[in-house]
Amino acid sequence: MQCKKIRARAGTILLYGLLFVVFVAPLLRLLLMSLAGPGGYGMSNFILLFQDKRTLDAIGNTLLIAVASTVMAAGIGSTLALIVAYTNIKRKRLMEMLILMPFIIPSYIITLSWSGLFSQRGMLNQFLESCGAGPVNIYSTVGILLVIGICNVPIVYLSVIHMLRRIPADMEWAARACGFGVWQTLRKVDLAEARPAILSGSLLSFLAAVDNFSVPAFLGISSHIPVLSTYIYEKAISFGPDAFPMAAALSVILSGMAVAGTLLEGSLLKKGDALESIKEDHSVRIPLSMRCRRLLEWGLITILGLIDIVPLVSMTASAFLKNYGLTITSANLSLKNFAFVCTNAGVLSAVRNSLMLAVVTCAACILIGTAMAYMKVRRHSRVMAVAEKCASLTYAIPGIVLSLAMIFHWAEPLPGVHPGIYGTIHILIIAYITRYLILQIKGSTTALLAVNPELEDAVRASGRGPRVLWQKILIPLLVQPVLAGSFLIFVSALTELTLSSMLASAGTKTIGLTIFNFQQAGDYSLSAAMSAIIVILVLGGYGMTRFTSGQKEGETENEPVSRTHRKKVWPGMGTQGH
Repeated sequence: MQCKKIRARAGTILLYGLLFVVFVAPLLRLLLMSLAGPGGYGMSNFILLFQDKRTLDAIGNTLLIAVASTVMAAGIGSTLALIVAYTNIKRKRLMEMLILMPFIIPSYIITLSWSGLFSQRGMLNQFLESCGAGPVNIYSTVGILLVIGICNVPIVYLSVIHMLRRIPADMEWAARACGFGVWQTLRKVDLAEARPAILSGSLLSFLAAVDNFSVPAFLGISSHIPVLSTYIYEKAISFGPDAFPMAAALSVILSGMAVAGTLLEGSLLKKGDALESIKEDHSVRIPLSMRCRRLLEWGLITILGLIDIVPLVSMTASAFLKNYGLTITSANLSLKNFAFVCTNAGVLSAVRNSLMLAVVTCAACILIGTAMAYMKVRRHSRVMAVAEKCASLTYAIPGIVLSLAMIFHWAEPLPGVHPGIYGTIHILIIAYITRYLILQIKGSTTALLAVNPELEDAVRASGRGPRVLWQKILIPLLVQPVLAGSFLIFVSALTELTLSSMLASAGTKTIGLTIFNFQQAGDYSLSAAMSAIIVILVLGGYGMTRFTSGQKEGETENEPVSRTHRKKVWPGMGTQGH
């Protein structure tokens, strides 16, 4: 008995040590690096940074873009959620797909599509010039916040729509009985109850904007508009004597913004917990006349199509051009860009790397995340509760900060230990798993909570062991919701850019980094061709997942499991943008 206690205690200590080395130590190493100066540890790096005008510009631009894009995303996302949740418009499935497209497609591809549309010879600028309105410069602060705002609209939408549907209709009927009109009831009852979700979604949008690297990198680096994420990248790759300490100091500033926002967002989520257990009501609460309904329905579909589809069509059309920027004529059309990205050894290597990273990350997150969720939910393990908080920490901080922490830490994770993984595919695997593990923990936790514990008790009462429990009960019930959530991890890992921009080497380039390099080198047609292929694959995979999920919900009696899981996981993905 005493030996069992000793082994259990030793195992607990080992787990705590592993959590510290994997999740906490990289961030502590980053903090120490930010304080390292020529004369020892101190605040010299921060003092020098705040004396540099470019640092103040980066902080100002970061806050301006984040706040302005959040206001835009909050207004549009909340309005769309209200229309879809409460009105009697039709084609809601199509409309929701259009709303979620900027969330499903990587933000750097959205940026490429908009930059092509607003290029000097782009479709929209040519039309504006013909109308005498003059060209629009997308490579500007306004252009960056516009694209980030479009990318973050789904984050607010997903946060608000589920809360609106959970508001009991009885509250509205009571208000109407007291003499309130439809719009007065909407303002004083529905929007008042949904306020925590609106604020929470807005904070998630703010965090995603602060974290976003790809949009400012594609639109801001060439036009010399610094934000903190790109400024950290510029400092880190400069390879000067103080490059890493300065980049680490900037990372601490950016992480401070992100962690403060995350804590505030968490407090707002607690305020909305009272409605969390209420089943969603999909009934119509604001009936519109046929004329108003059709006008609103087709107006929104048209606007969303112009925002989502037209830029992607323009980008795809530019992928067929022999000479980017020239007009589309039969003489200027060719398949050579697609042939290049489908046959070039470097591109194919990047695709293989991304696929391997996505598969390994997804498999590891499913196994580790589901096991941790089971120990937390069924065994009430204190270690797993701590592990969940540690995994949340590495997801809360911006991706560019995590990548820098990985460089500092895994060069020597323990005194005298030099694993030599920097510049290899292994550091990317560790970074991806560290980044995305919390999503699987949350998703698997939700799926397990929907499984009746009495089923497990019955298996144990019959004398069967853990193998039968998982094989006959848990895996069949959990496989669909767990895989549905892991698809999002798979897509995020497949199209990831921020971590790979700092951690990848010549032989470990990824899809996102390859597209970024094409764009930075001026090969816009090649970047457009590769992006078009990725969009088709991502949207195809998303469509198959939704179709399969819908079929299984209709065929099985486990509908609450998959439905609850989908509601929980999708909003969580919006915490940080790709």
